Amino acid sequence: MKENIQVTRSKEWISKALITLIKKDAFRKISVEDIAKEAGVTRPTFYRNFKSKEDVLIEHGRKIYNKLMVELENDIKTKSDTYSLIKKIVMVFDEYAELFRLLLDNNLDYLIMNSFEIEISNILMKILGVEKDDKYKIKFYEGALFSIAVEWIKSSQKESVDEVTSIIYNLIYN
Repeated sequence: MKENIQVTRSKEWISKALITLIKKDAFRKISVEDIAKEAGVTRPTFYRNFKSKEDVLIEHGRKIYNKLMVELENDIKTKSDTYSLIKKIVMVFDEYAELFRLLLDNNLDYLIMNSFEIEISNILMKILGVEKDDKYKIKFYEGALFSIAVEWIKSSQKESVDEVTSIIYNLIYN
């Protein structure tokens, strides 16, 4: 069932407002009232849509990853090579680096991982040919991919997308 347009808009406004506020102040200092005011909504509207300000970021992350998952699923169906699939994941971290850096600066990397972990397991199984029962191998690849992306963002993306993709690809296959 689709959300109604007003709910979708309210969620988008709230998400944009929180990101705008994080650019100006530390996450822990931002209140729900601040977010609602910046978004042009009421506190009850905030709480109808989210349980907490962390939930706003988790949902925002899930939207990013859901978009990526749709693209990766399509690429898998067209038999794209593993390097190209890994590159697509790296490109998402590159595209949203500013947001991820804001979250890292506010010690919210667990929220990135929360969004990432839920969506990425299934796609990594397909990309890398990992069996569903091999949960430790899946977790290893998730953690490695996430850690490399975080380190890359922390170091201001000194390497290109292709260089980081090659690093990940070579670590998996060498």
